[in-house]
Amino acid sequence: MLRRFQQCVPSCVVQLCRQWPCGLLLWAGTVVVCSAVVPGFADDERVGSAESDARPIGSAWEDSRNPVRVAFGDERLALWSLQVPRAVDVPSSIPADGNAIDAFLQRKLEAAGVVASGEADRRVLLRRVTLDLTGLLPTSAELDVFVGDTQPGAWERQVDRLLASPAYGERQARLWLDVVRYADTNGYERDEFRPTMWKYRDYVIRAFNADKPFDQFVREQLAGDELVAGDPQTEQDRDALLATGYLRLGQWDSTAAIFQEEARLQAELQADLTNTTAAAFLGLTMSCCQCHDHKYDPLTQADHYRLRAFFASLKYADQLTVSTMAERQEIDSANAPVATEINALETRLKSDGLSESERGELEGQVSTLRGRLRSYDRALGVRDSVDSIPATCVLSQGDVGAPGAEVQPGFPALYWPGDAVIGRSAAGGSGRRLALAEWIVSAENPWTARVLVNRLWQQHFGVGLVSTANDFGHTGARPEQQDLLDWLAQDFVRGGWSVKRMHRLMLTSLAYRRVVDVAGTGVADAENVLWGRQTLRRMDAETLRDCLLQATGQLQAASGGAPRWPEVAEDLRHAQPAILEAEEGKDDGRMQGWYAERGGETRVRSVYLVRKRCLPIPFLQVFDLPDSAASCARRDETIVAPQAIMLLNSPETISCVEALSGELLAGESEVPEWQGPVILSAFRRILLREPAADEWEAARLLLQRVLEARGESERRHAVAELCRALLNSNEFVFVD
Repeated sequence: MLRRFQQCVPSCVVQLCRQWPCGLLLWAGTVVVCSAVVPGFADDERVGSAESDARPIGSAWEDSRNPVRVAFGDERLALWSLQVPRAVDVPSSIPADGNAIDAFLQRKLEAAGVVASGEADRRVLLRRVTLDLTGLLPTSAELDVFVGDTQPGAWERQVDRLLASPAYGERQARLWLDVVRYADTNGYERDEFRPTMWKYRDYVIRAFNADKPFDQFVREQLAGDELVAGDPQTEQDRDALLATGYLRLGQWDSTAAIFQEEARLQAELQADLTNTTAAAFLGLTMSCCQCHDHKYDPLTQADHYRLRAFFASLKYADQLTVSTMAERQEIDSANAPVATEINALETRLKSDGLSESERGELEGQVSTLRGRLRSYDRALGVRDSVDSIPATCVLSQGDVGAPGAEVQPGFPALYWPGDAVIGRSAAGGSGRRLALAEWIVSAENPWTARVLVNRLWQQHFGVGLVSTANDFGHTGARPEQQDLLDWLAQDFVRGGWSVKRMHRLMLTSLAYRRVVDVAGTGVADAENVLWGRQTLRRMDAETLRDCLLQATGQLQAASGGAPRWPEVAEDLRHAQPAILEAEEGKDDGRMQGWYAERGGETRVRSVYLVRKRCLPIPFLQVFDLPDSAASCARRDETIVAPQAIMLLNSPETISCVEALSGELLAGESEVPEWQGPVILSAFRRILLREPAADEWEAARLLLQRVLEARGESERRHAVAELCRALLNSNEFVFVD
């Protein structure tokens, strides 16, 4: 490892590494990982003398003094995810029209005697990939183009088109916001609204649309403020500061000060941030060792607090300036003449002899002018402290009232038992969180790249190569295709941490394009661990709502901004004491209420709807909307009766089908044979195909029975009932 290190850093730095072999050092303004004790290196690359007890403690694999070896012996060290991804050769036999992914999968399929399913038809494929990448349905025009494209590369062109769509960032952001437990409110009993939290959500959307390298995405969220000195100068600086909204997503108890529980709250915030960071970026269940050594994995209680210590220096900034230099200059220029007028009027107000009416008029003019003054853009974020950083102590049983030994920032001791070596950041901060971010994306870290590519695989195949996306430990699932996972992780890093590039690799594989199931495949590989077929999936809550709006022509364009508040029934609002208190005017302006908007303003993509912790939007909640109190690795996909009732009878569905029925009947109401064109249009809009003969007859009978019961004048209601039936079909709700 040191040989490779010496190729890119001066010899003096390498010599420093030999003195601190288990940490980080700052070289040329960059935090560099120096971990010369990773197992698998040659003996002459290791640091320290085997004969000297004073030598630095090595990894758990090679040093019996390592805290993990002391605590658990060597029984926990055989875990697959602890080893850095190995260099893996792609099998030589890549199937025609496939790629390296298929070569890995085909080798295991052949060894197991499983015949993979064939390729799905173009309608199924375009619907599948459009839902996967954008969370929306393809249009009929897009489907016609794809079906009619007979030139080589037709599929790749569709994938590239969707990756370039602004809707891609909205879809990808929704998945990431699950992982980091995003919400627009504080939580706890008051659950106050955070008016600027949405700026982090919009940052995530921009980052994915721009294909920001994932390693930079990590740095900005964990330490964006340590990358920017002072107020932002550029758009890049602004995004780095907005990214620190990640560090503010935890629940905040505004009553803690009332009950003198600030210490308890701070401990909970830091524990939550530590546990979320470990799960989201590393696939580690660090929460399990908050009170004691981990029950199964090679992690000690001290590991939790060493990781927590990286966050000890952060300070909350509720009014973080995020306007760029150009924006601040423009605002200052616009404010200057207004400020001059205000000063002149205030000077007149100080003069003697003004009548009450004159004074009142001048004060009114001053108030009006002050309303014209523009402010810099502000957001929730953090800043870093250098002086008086609170000590981080191991808490006995996790009790903030029982502090034990103090610990310094450090990484999991099984690899890196020493304290992290940290230098001040270029922005003047302590460098703690930047050091953590650099370690997370370092080549020696065995988890990060694997965790991210596994999340992308889960997105496109329904289940990850590791089915427990937030748990790569002993109680998590083991990958049946570890060679493929390791190769993907290494390829991801080689490709510059490009998320879009990894999407494209997965989507252009034969494995992705397979049908859901064919006779025989399911029997031979019932759990589909060999990926011989695609996985049938139900749409998630937001995708279902968005597609309902889209298919019925009700989806309104939106491009970020403050969250929208749809109407919610009074009984649900008043079941929350904080909301009831606000509606009675007793919340002292704390914004505990529900601020519903009327009309089409809320018929936007669901990622732009408010996420209030104490009251999830009912339509979304019934379709397994996750709790935003903790990181969600993978959403549940339940199939329960309330879902059908919601999709049949909710106000959202009723208003959508009524609007669509009016549109379908427009121009057909005076035609004697109106049913045929309407049935055809309904199937094309909702299911993206024409009805089969039996479906045609069933639709005709439905219309006929409604008209017989309600009269010929009720055509619009009859068509609405047909649309409602199609929207409730498995074909619409599932991704096949």
